[in-house]
Amino acid sequence: MKKTAFFKIFSIFTLSFFLFSCKFQQQEQKKRVVIWTSCSEFVQYIELFNKTHKENNAILVYKENPALSIPPARDETPPDIIIGSWLRNDAPYKYCKPLDYIFYNKILSSDLFYKQLFEAGQKNNLQFLLPVSFNLPTIVFSQENKNLVPDNYTLTFEQIRKTGAEFNTKNDKGVFTKIGFTPLSNNDFLYLSTKIFDVNFREENGKIIWNSEKLQETTDKLKDWIFTENESAQTEQDFAFKYLFMPYYRQVISDRTLYAYTTSDQLFKTIKNQDFGIDYRWVVQNKKIPIEDSMIMLGIYKECRNQPGATEFISWFFNVDNQQKILERKEKLNLDTELFGISGGFSSIRDVTEHILPVFYTHLLTNLPPSQMLSVPQKLPARWDSYKSLVIEPYLRSVITAQPEETVMSIEDLESEWRRKVFD
Repeated sequence: MKKTAFFKIFSIFTLSFFLFSCKFQQQEQKKRVVIWTSCSEFVQYIELFNKTHKENNAILVYKENPALSIPPARDETPPDIIIGSWLRNDAPYKYCKPLDYIFYNKILSSDLFYKQLFEAGQKNNLQFLLPVSFNLPTIVFSQENKNLVPDNYTLTFEQIRKTGAEFNTKNDKGVFTKIGFTPLSNNDFLYLSTKIFDVNFREENGKIIWNSEKLQETTDKLKDWIFTENESAQTEQDFAFKYLFMPYYRQVISDRTLYAYTTSDQLFKTIKNQDFGIDYRWVVQNKKIPIEDSMIMLGIYKECRNQPGATEFISWFFNVDNQQKILERKEKLNLDTELFGISGGFSSIRDVTEHILPVFYTHLLTNLPPSQMLSVPQKLPARWDSYKSLVIEPYLRSVITAQPEETVMSIEDLESEWRRKVFD
């Protein structure tokens, strides 16, 4: 009897200890804020957050493309927060919680953000995503040629073409020694042209669609530029091979070309600590500057285990003073040579971009992004980078460079080939 009683007491004690341990482990796990992101710079932000938040400690799980990683695998710890590009397509929306409570409870104010970017995170009048950072298309030129640039802040497609053509120079043999701008030397510029002429590549119901007439108009405009101003596609390609093999900023310093194309993240990362004697303008069309497709968004996962902790991190991260501390820490530790600004771009918080970033990136003082011109990209699939580089850009190049007798592979056929490679 005594032995039986002892075993009962021991069993109850063991079970109680086991249940207490499980509960304690669950509580401990709930205190973690699991962040899935492709933005490695969040390691620095998490470190700052954890120093002042003992109840909720954040950890980073790197995902090359978070939009393709949800829902998590069966044996995988789910995220509390997801941060990355391509989160605005339909699939990730299904796995994110509405964030309206953050604004109803006055944890954050929507007035913090650029209006267009904030509204880009909405669906069915609910706020599912918050903007984190963005980048813009830029045209770079040597300060020595500043007098040739017609506008102090922006340049249109036609202005780049006209002033670029005026810069063109040939030698006595009729060979170009200078070409103001060569569209074919930069695939990203070719693609940008489809955005500024409203081709509107976008995803609807799982399919990629576009305006075919506008696509034809874009290729016609590019082809006319290349053959009218720069003689031919072959001439451009030969010139680029001979003179434009160097980084974009050295192309304009060499005085072989008037303009070079890049994006704001690449530009300000390059010129942060070095004076290359270059200046820049935003690329604009119809008073709109198209934001780069890869803009970073943030959401809370629908099945998150620590929503209070996720909310606390979001509240901390989107605080103006905390983003200033992030930038100050980068400056102090000389980390700003790796990535530009906040999460590799302009902060979605307007006050940070307009008043704090210029302190650290002084070239912004002369030309801040005009907020009223910012144009949010269309909703695009998670594999958009692959689609753009393997379908759109090859199609544009082939149409522009094709001889009259050549047959060009249609964009639909290129897409079918891409789908076989990616999904089969």
